[in-house]
Amino acid sequence: MLDHKSYEVQMKRAVLFAAMLAACTPTIYDVSGVTESNAADVAGCRFIGNVRGIPAVFGPLKDIGLKDARRAAKVKAKEVGGNTVVFEAIPEVAEVYDVPAKVYSC
Repeated sequence: MLDHKSYEVQMKRAVLFAAMLAACTPTIYDVSGVTESNAADVAGCRFIGNVRGIPAVFGPLKDIGLKDARRAAKVKAKEVGGNTVVFEAIPEVAEVYDVPAKVYSC
């Protein structure tokens, strides 16, 4: 069993590794043909439906999980014929278990 200090060291290493990975590969979260927008900018677009992405990691890796969930929602949006997504606001203090978005064709 790990003692408290060993656990802290391992968690710090995991967070550092995740931060380096995220910094080195920012384009992996892009989905060709799908853009993010806000509600005001899609007023003239056709609403297609709702999608959601689900983060796979939480806690210290929360930011990576959210990026991955947003990417998954964009992929789903493209699959249903959308080219624009409007994500719902995510509270910063709460753990996030899904990332909902509205899908539009603009």
